[in-house]
Amino acid sequence: MDSNASSNGNGGGGYRFRRIPRHSLPHLKLDPLLDENLEQWPHLNELVQCYRSDWVKDDNKYGHYETISPVSFENQIFEGPDTDIETEMQLASARQIKAEDATDDDVPSSSGRQFTNADITKHFGQSPLPAYEPAFDWGNERSMIFGQRISETTTTHYGSGLKISVKVLSLSFQAGLVEPFYGTICIYNRERREKLSEDFYFCVPPSEMQDAKVPLEPRGIFYLDAPSASICLLIQLEKPATEEGGVTPSVYSRKEPVHLTERERQKLQVWSRIMPYRESFAWAIVPLFDNSIGAASGGSASPSSPLAPGISGSTSHEGVFEPIAKITSDGKLGYSSGSSVIVEISNLNKVKESYTEESLQDPKRKVHKPVKGVLKLEIEKHQTVHTELENVSESGSVTNDFLDPADPIADILSSKSPGNCLDGPQSSNSKWISSDGKDVSGNGSNTQGNPDFCADDFQAFDFRTTMRNEPFLQLFHCLYVYPLTVSLSRKRNLFIRVELRKDDADARRQPLEAMYPREHGSSLQKCAHTQVAVGARVACYHDEIKVSLPAVWTPLHHLLFTFFHVDLQTKLEAPKPVVIGYASLPLSTHAQLRSEISLPIMRELVPHYLQDSGKERLDYLEDGKSIFKLRLRLCSSVYPINERIRDFFLEYDRHTLRTSPPWGSELLEAINSLKNVDSTALLQFLHPILNMLLHLIGNGGETLQVAAFRAMVNILTRVQQESVDDAERNRSLVNYVDYAFDDFGGRQPPVYPGLSTVWGSLARSKAKGYRVGPVYDDVLAMAWFFLELIVKSMALEQTRLFYHSLPLDEDVPPMQLKEGVFRCIMQLYDCLLTEVHERCKKGLSLAKRLNSSLAFFCYDLLSVIEPRQVFELVSLYLDKFSGVCQSVLHDCKLIFLQIICDHDLFVEMPGRDPSDRYFILLVFVRFTPSQRKFLLNGVPLWRTSLFIGENLYNLNVFLNNNVGFLL
Repeated sequence: MDSNASSNGNGGGGYRFRRIPRHSLPHLKLDPLLDENLEQWPHLNELVQCYRSDWVKDDNKYGHYETISPVSFENQIFEGPDTDIETEMQLASARQIKAEDATDDDVPSSSGRQFTNADITKHFGQSPLPAYEPAFDWGNERSMIFGQRISETTTTHYGSGLKISVKVLSLSFQAGLVEPFYGTICIYNRERREKLSEDFYFCVPPSEMQDAKVPLEPRGIFYLDAPSASICLLIQLEKPATEEGGVTPSVYSRKEPVHLTERERQKLQVWSRIMPYRESFAWAIVPLFDNSIGAASGGSASPSSPLAPGISGSTSHEGVFEPIAKITSDGKLGYSSGSSVIVEISNLNKVKESYTEESLQDPKRKVHKPVKGVLKLEIEKHQTVHTELENVSESGSVTNDFLDPADPIADILSSKSPGNCLDGPQSSNSKWISSDGKDVSGNGSNTQGNPDFCADDFQAFDFRTTMRNEPFLQLFHCLYVYPLTVSLSRKRNLFIRVELRKDDADARRQPLEAMYPREHGSSLQKCAHTQVAVGARVACYHDEIKVSLPAVWTPLHHLLFTFFHVDLQTKLEAPKPVVIGYASLPLSTHAQLRSEISLPIMRELVPHYLQDSGKERLDYLEDGKSIFKLRLRLCSSVYPINERIRDFFLEYDRHTLRTSPPWGSELLEAINSLKNVDSTALLQFLHPILNMLLHLIGNGGETLQVAAFRAMVNILTRVQQESVDDAERNRSLVNYVDYAFDDFGGRQPPVYPGLSTVWGSLARSKAKGYRVGPVYDDVLAMAWFFLELIVKSMALEQTRLFYHSLPLDEDVPPMQLKEGVFRCIMQLYDCLLTEVHERCKKGLSLAKRLNSSLAFFCYDLLSVIEPRQVFELVSLYLDKFSGVCQSVLHDCKLIFLQIICDHDLFVEMPGRDPSDRYFILLVFVRFTPSQRKFLLNGVPLWRTSLFIGENLYNLNVFLNNNVGFLL
């Protein structure tokens, strides 16, 4: 995180707003339209800006003390000429000092000199004086205030929980490796029979085919929510399709002869160079967290899962386990950035025919001979960055509060686990060997800060991202295509080519470059191929084809499948496939479907084959039966599956481009229909929907403004009510206000004038006795969200107004609100105070929450606008609550003053006893330019408000311990 990229703002000459860059998904190639002019698609423009804009966080929002960590008092070090080295070593070892974060130059010396020799033995003893304990606990005091706000951390990546990296180190066979092998690795849930991530592709060529210029194979990075015994790696290997009459794959599993003959080696080498198509070879399952004994099916105990907890001892009959912790050159105990093991998988299951992933779990499947070979992987557990935002200091460095360097790898290894079969017999031919750890400094590692990670590492997309009840935070837009089976009346060597086309006018026209390649670092391709199903009537496939989708779909955008038969006999040139049929799938009608799809296969393509008029001339295979089955998985934060959200986006575009009637009746209907959107889809597109509604509230016309505001209230209420932890401030909403909302980056007028106007109008109608419906109770319940949104919009405008014209060593001065806007805010504030006053008498809890929200509103405004204007708001509050004697109203008044007194503009005056606190509230002051430049103890005068004179408008002495008021 680069704090230097932050916007300047209020806060002692520092940065008020901290910009937090979004870490977009690597290897994500979007439609070129998303990188060009998006003015003709306003909703796409909003989506792209929403996902690509940096987060903007106000570091002053939660108090001056939020980012100050408690002072750590290190044990003092004593030394002397008669120090007993052996005793000192025992003392240091017994106390288990964690010294990896400190360098020799940082260690204090009681003699006044610094250590320069790393070999000098140090005595880590008890400090002679106890650490100073502050007399007052700010955190505890704040927590006792009703309605106290709590800062939330946000996720900088679409994954959370655990991160697993997998690297293919080698593949070897007893027979020898003379032809290239290819494979995929993905995260798989055995119990739910569900694929959790996209495939990570790798290639293992023979030594004579390796290019010295080609870099090493990258690692696959996978994300997990939490460890589970059912989570495993599904590894699938493939090889060049077998030559008819040539060397069969059985040579890799035969007993005699063990090694390939010279003739077999030559034939495989020649054939693999001319055969571009592949076939299935073997598969394996690697449990990651299961430490149970896998002999339930009668097999022997399997080797350990690499990341399972609970190992006892350092050795087992399956292999040797060694902690990655090492003694570094300077004598300190260092730990790996993650938890790494080398896994040798020797029980690869060879297949005899093509298969689907579902068929692997069929209990009636054939038991194949194991391959006599070893696949060696390096599997490492890393810490994800879900806590990164709060572990970045203002200087931009990453702290290591979320890593525990004292946790050795022995704690995360296990001695027993299920084997590499899902249900069937298991063998014990795999062994797990811990890899050599890497010495890492005390700061540990994270996704962006770990030097071990490189840009070539492949970060596999987590499919659960599209199913979580969480807002989308990244821009992704692709379709995964899974051909399953093709049922024919005769045996074929069948494979499928997949293309994306934008129309059906001419089949000779080149398809779109939309297919993700298997080779890392390559550009998008025009087509992709499946494996070859050799000699099968029912051809089965387990390929995953990833398609980059266009930004905007038309009814003519479609997938075209071409079915080929290939002759696998030796010829002078590479085998030429023969087309046997075609199938088409329009995106607009099928892309969002997750169920199995069946299609007929056309013999030939004719112009306009998608249209009904063209279909009459088509001839089909197998009497027109739907013999081709496939499955799709749409993963997009751009194209919502929910039809109502799509309609809202469409009408938003028409209204913004002025292509719909001036009154916007269609948009009005689309806005009102948002209340019927299911909760998951609503949460996933929460941020762009809120942005678009705020845009309409700002300049949509009175009718649309009210409709957008009511829709926004409904959405916020639904999100709040579905909070998992029943918090008063929903985490998703807090993250939107604190991080995602940037007031459109200054591209549009600020939000707060329009939002205050619409809300104020509704509040005044309620105050006059008009029926505004039950929605107004929801408005009051979500008042905290709107008030915080208004303040941040003001603060961002304040920063943008003064940022470029202000010297670096000066703070941003308060902003003077325009008279009309301030009058509207005063009227809104008055109406809300009336609600607090009236509802307090009825004993409603909503009143106390609203009271706290109004107090924090004034608290926040003290750092943004002219203090005179804040004084008017607080004076209005005090006038409204003057002369009342009910205890509940006194409680509200006390809470209000407690919150206000916590601001930096108030000076704490402690009493004789630490529990006594007296405050002199010196607030709402206006300073001359000369007073602003005057510094008191290095702090600007206008920040401390510590002076007496003609500028003192109001002096309030608040006795917290007696709950009394002197007003």
